[in-house]
Amino acid sequence: MADARADPVMKHTLRLLSMQDLPAYKALRDEALRDYPEAFTSDYETERHRSADSYAPRISAPDAHGNKLWGAFDAQHLLVGSIGLEINTRLQQRHIGSVLGMFVSRAAQGQGIASDLIAYCVDSIRENRTFDQLILTVTASNNHVVRLYERAGFVRYGLLPRAICVNGVFHDKLLMRLE
Repeated sequence: MADARADPVMKHTLRLLSMQDLPAYKALRDEALRDYPEAFTSDYETERHRSADSYAPRISAPDAHGNKLWGAFDAQHLLVGSIGLEINTRLQQRHIGSVLGMFVSRAAQGQGIASDLIAYCVDSIRENRTFDQLILTVTASNNHVVRLYERAGFVRYGLLPRAICVNGVFHDKLLMRLE
C-alpha cells in the first residue's frame, strides 16, 4: 500500500500524519471533543490546554511496529479526519492493536471519510500482518458509528455500562473487535 491514497470521487487524501501535522491534528481533536463529548473518554476542558507537541508519541516512523495516526485531507489540503492505532508494548499483548480517536470534522461529515479512514487503517494492518486482532470502544448509543464499524467487519464482544459521565449523564461503551 502506498503512503497516501487519494479518492478521486470524494476529493480527499489519506496518509500517515507527520510532526508537521500536529497543530492541525490538535485543532481537529479539540473540535471533536467540544462538539461530541459523549463520544470520547477524554474531555475538551482538560485536553484544550495540551500543546500540539504533546501528541507527538502518537506519531511514529512509517513502519509496522509503532503507533500510527492517519489523517484525511480535503482538496485544500486541510485535515478533516483522523484515526489512530495504538500498539500495545506488553510482550504478551503485542498481537492486539487498539483503534482510537476516530473523528471527522462536522463540515466534512457525510462524504464517506470515516469509512475510508477505517478501511485504510484496517488495510494497512492486514497488509503488514502486524496483529491478530484490532479492538475499539464506541459509545453504545451512537448507532450510526456502531453500524460504521460493523460494516468494516468489527463485531461486538461486550458492553461497559456507565463507562463515561458527561454533564451528569452516563454513557455505555460497546467493546468491538476485528480478527
